[in-house]
Amino acid sequence: MAGQGTIQFLLFSLMPALLAAVRINAKGQQTLYLAQGDSVKLGCPYVLEPEDNGAEDLDIIWTMMNTDQKLPLLISQDQKVRYGSAPGLPQRVQFVAPDPSHYDASIYLANLQMSDSASYECRVKKATVDTHVITIMVLEKPAAPQCWLEGEPVWGQDLTLKCSSNGGSVPVSYQWSKMGGNYASSWLPSGAVQAQGSGDLVIQHLSQEHSGTYCCRVTSRVGSNQCMVHVSVSRPGYSGSKNVGLIVGSVLGSIFLLILLLTLLWALLWYCKRRHCHPGVPIEIR
Repeated sequence: MAGQGTIQFLLFSLMPALLAAVRINAKGQQTLYLAQGDSVKLGCPYVLEPEDNGAEDLDIIWTMMNTDQKLPLLISQDQKVRYGSAPGLPQRVQFVAPDPSHYDASIYLANLQMSDSASYECRVKKATVDTHVITIMVLEKPAAPQCWLEGEPVWGQDLTLKCSSNGGSVPVSYQWSKMGGNYASSWLPSGAVQAQGSGDLVIQHLSQEHSGTYCCRVTSRVGSNQCMVHVSVSRPGYSGSKNVGLIVGSVLGSIFLLILLLTLLWALLWYCKRRHCHPGVPIEIR
């Protein structure tokens, strides 16, 4: 019994030493998808055991880890901050807290570039060590797409609306919608079918219902862009050539009326002038 009591006493005496002196209060490994040019905060708050409070012997090291190398990024030792050897990053990275020894080793990373895609390890060391890893994937937003019609919008025929974005990181998705009215953003009229995996929208059996403005939105993990195209479907019997004929006929009719009015005006002036030159014999009243 005395031996067991001695062992228990030793375990309780050693327990404070077995406790972690450093603990980072963050979730497990994270992956963030961010757009080129954005800024991000990489969180790394931590706590120390009461007996280890203070900045003495506290080391904070942020490391940029690629598949083939590890580069120190930002270091805080003995309340002094210095930059590591990661190229191009010292001008864009800083600790969030003025003094990271006050339980916050989080950093800001500004103006993200494609080359910043990597895993970033926050390492806090005192009596013990704790680490936290955040992976960043920097992507390019979709470029402004182009929209156009393939074919003519003829009543009763089929028409294809095309949409293509030639810039930005893949994968991207395309979503067509018809603008106007109290419809949902993804509303399409009957007969309009979007092709899977592409920016094509096929409208079958065109009618007046399909006239209007259509919007194509291109979306990726980090942003979206859009373009618009207008579809005008005329009713049967109102073709473009007939409309041109009506316009020409209206113009010719107007010219004819103008000539007729000028002729009548000339005849009236001629008649008045003739009476002025040959006045009639006055009638004498007695």
